Amino acid sequence: MNLPNQSHTNLTKGLTLRALGIGIVLMVLNAYWLNDAAWGGRTLHTYISLFVNTVFCLFVLVLLNLALKRAFPRHALRNTEIFVVYVMLVTVSTLGGNTNMGYLIYHLAHPFWFATAENDWLRLFGGHIPDWFAVRDRNVLRGFYEGESSFFAAQNLYGWLVPALAWSAFILVLYFVLICMNVILRRQFTNHERLTYPIAQLPLEMGRTPARFFRNRLMWIGFGIAGGIELVNGFHFLYPAIPSIPVGQRVFSGIFQEKPWDAVGSVLFSVWPSVVGLAFFLPLDLAFSALFFYFFGKIQLVACNAFGWHTTPYLDEQSQGGWIGLGLLALWISRRHLKTVFAAVAGRHPKLPGMPDLDETVKSGIDDSKEPMPYRYAVWGMIGGLLLIMLFGYKAGASLWAMAVFFCIYFIIAISLTKVRAGLGPPLHEMYGKDPGAIMVTALGARHIGAANLTVLSFFFWLNRVNTAHPMPNQLEAFHIGRQTGINGRHLLTAMLIALGVGIPLTFFTYLQLSYNLGGLGAFHTHFPMAWGFISLEKRLVHPTGTDYAAVTAMGIGFGFTMFLTAMKMRFLWWGLHPIGYVLGTGRWGGDMNFFWFPVLVGWAIKSIVLRYGGLRTYRSAIPFFAGLILGDYVIGAVWSLIGITLQIPTYKILIE
Repeated sequence: MNLPNQSHTNLTKGLTLRALGIGIVLMVLNAYWLNDAAWGGRTLHTYISLFVNTVFCLFVLVLLNLALKRAFPRHALRNTEIFVVYVMLVTVSTLGGNTNMGYLIYHLAHPFWFATAENDWLRLFGGHIPDWFAVRDRNVLRGFYEGESSFFAAQNLYGWLVPALAWSAFILVLYFVLICMNVILRRQFTNHERLTYPIAQLPLEMGRTPARFFRNRLMWIGFGIAGGIELVNGFHFLYPAIPSIPVGQRVFSGIFQEKPWDAVGSVLFSVWPSVVGLAFFLPLDLAFSALFFYFFGKIQLVACNAFGWHTTPYLDEQSQGGWIGLGLLALWISRRHLKTVFAAVAGRHPKLPGMPDLDETVKSGIDDSKEPMPYRYAVWGMIGGLLLIMLFGYKAGASLWAMAVFFCIYFIIAISLTKVRAGLGPPLHEMYGKDPGAIMVTALGARHIGAANLTVLSFFFWLNRVNTAHPMPNQLEAFHIGRQTGINGRHLLTAMLIALGVGIPLTFFTYLQLSYNLGGLGAFHTHFPMAWGFISLEKRLVHPTGTDYAAVTAMGIGFGFTMFLTAMKMRFLWWGLHPIGYVLGTGRWGGDMNFFWFPVLVGWAIKSIVLRYGGLRTYRSAIPFFAGLILGDYVIGAVWSLIGITLQIPTYKILIE
């Protein structure tokens, strides 16, 4: 429920010294936890839309605070303080784990350590990498990859200092630009389009009304079922004689042996309780559409095989076109709001008389006093940040046009994903294969982009290798949580910026220290994927290609089909196929539905039955049970993860294996 209109001065600050202190301490602990847990693929806490580690920390913090209220009520934290801590943890979690900066750090080390006479990387693209852009010294990299060393050795500290500082500045600017974009678009998404922010609902309910939340019996029944399953499976992992409850990921290969059905390939099967819970909150048409297009992609593969075509249906390219289409559509729908904002910042609207003490944008009829920052700061901050990003790539050796095209695609996809998360809340959005550099190579051809541009742009591969912990949707959800709980938006922004200022160097430090201790070759989920970017770069330089017209056509089909589905959805209430289901369910390996199609099917089926035979009242009554499924799965899974990193032993892991 949205807060009533209230003045800026009536909003609770939320950002206090003790909230800031608790947030920083938990950020440090979470940085180590995330990175250590992801080591060797133990547990990927940020691979799912609602982060496991942040929900666990919120759960523990709320329970401790309830106990503190009973014993020492004057010293208990206010709900606003708890949510400030939660937002800080979410912010640092978008940096670490197995994505984003985890990928970046290994990207900076990979080309010069794995350069050999056979792959000839030093000749092919080594000369296009500036000294400040990556780590070139193999003596520095030896300890990083082989372990049994220390990051604090003078040679290692000096070798990483300049690249770490350069990329830290880049990340800070990039995240700030995304914040500015969220400030500009927040009112459109929340007030005008009334997006519901499903992913934020569980943290909000748990932290805003904790006494009522934890007294609900249905919630504890769901918690007990999910937590009990994970508890049994955790003990089975340690003691195989104990029977397990099979809910984890299973790969079924060779289901069909005869042509053309063998083109279906392998199918992943899982029934994670938390994903069933998250799927229950999905709109029925979205869940159905994602399932439909997941199987439709398989049918396309079978059809190509049946007709004997020596090609694929370009499922990734179809999805790329769809995501770009959704982003452009989001901007088009927002055009009046954006025009008003930019015109007000430029001072083109007539001033309203009699208001000399108000901000210029307020005089223009746009009250931005409750936004995280004034619109003029957001607009100019975005423009200035974009110029700095262009300069960063230009100083590294890329052309300005190449940087502009790359980040234009990046920000369109970011806006698309943010609106999808805010409006519909899919459990997962890996969005594999949505790398702007690959899209540019497909559309323009490697030979037209050039070796220097290809080399520099390959260092941004980490941004979209996967988009599971993308910062922009998490930032917008943080602003939504702030408004729902009465936190002063400016103070919430300050907390986020502090979290970035502390979290970026902290993530660099924790990953580097772990690598020098344990050896980076063991960081399975972060080390090995980074090879793909440079192997692709090698192929593009050795065998430069032109425009891939078939792939571009597939992108155009994906774009056009997304527009068609959107038009049908807007015109006809009975139309059951959702455009977002198309982009989620379409991809080379089944898109984002590849991992979770079955639990989404289960959640969709249960919700359909509940609404059909029980109505809206029964559906609302069932919500705590499915929230409990999510929470029980997360809490017990997080406990097993903490046991693993504390004792440095393999333990049971949830969600992605």
